[in-house]
Amino acid sequence: MQIGIIGCGRMGNERARATVALGHQVAIVYDLDSSKAAALADAYPGTKVLRLAAEIPWDGLDAVFICTPPSFRIDYELAAIEARLPFFVEKPIAVHASECASVLAALQRRPTLQAVGYMNRCRNSVRFARELLQQTSILGACCQWVGRKYQVDWWLQADQSGGPLNEQATHAFDLFRFLVGEISAVSSTMPNRQAGNDMPLRVACTVNFSAGQLGTLFYSCEAAEKEIDLRIITSHGVLELAGWDMRLVANPIHGTIPPVGEEDIFVSETAQFFAAVERNESGMAACDFFDAFQTQLAVDAARASLQAGKLVSIERQFHREAAV
Repeated sequence: MQIGIIGCGRMGNERARATVALGHQVAIVYDLDSSKAAALADAYPGTKVLRLAAEIPWDGLDAVFICTPPSFRIDYELAAIEARLPFFVEKPIAVHASECASVLAALQRRPTLQAVGYMNRCRNSVRFARELLQQTSILGACCQWVGRKYQVDWWLQADQSGGPLNEQATHAFDLFRFLVGEISAVSSTMPNRQAGNDMPLRVACTVNFSAGQLGTLFYSCEAAEKEIDLRIITSHGVLELAGWDMRLVANPIHGTIPPVGEEDIFVSETAQFFAAVERNESGMAACDFFDAFQTQLAVDAARASLQAGKLVSIERQFHREAAV
């Protein structure tokens, strides 16, 4: 397949590496910083560097990866939908959920195969955990998601990334939804809360799930190393996933801990997207735009709670069924 990559930072390079590893061609690359596009293209023979976004051959590609900062994605998504070109967009899908309205409406008018990069859904350990949790009653969940600041200039710009809670803690909210269920409300707090501060570096949240479970999340990007841990409390005991690679370290159902094997998660996730494209089966995507929108609503509620100082409820909207 002929693949396009828009945005040539870390994730653009990961998608290019995965594309070639899976036997496909990186046909074109584009970045506002042409030197980044050129550097990526140099690593993969036959790749064309585009100087202008207007040069993107939407009708001449088999799929495109959109790997820009969150604030720059909408126009590319709309162009892909207009061409009915399958697209993969990195998480989170936007700075705020309200910005997604035009994309969601376009997908309703012109259904287009697409996927969103919540890669933890593709991990063998997370999928195994989801199967285990279907065999028991979930009481609640607690998560710590602690790491470092992402060392790029846009990451701490609230208007471009939405802030660390939006860009990084979104993984925790998505795992809550994937493993426990839909979120109905969120209450958040941060140190020395100040009105108008939409970019906290340390946040504690309580989460209400629609089915009655409760959850907690502590997030910070102020650590030297990543410290990630997710515990799902069930009627049988605690299921625990630990580390960036989400290793299963506690299984309350039957105690079995599968051996940890080599897993190149970005190749695995990209392979799943490519399989969906080749078979033209949108249901094969681990996470689509409509699903990711629900995660975005949960993150938005967490940020809104910081401003309001109270529990913020989530209004469900734009379910994927509307696009069929």
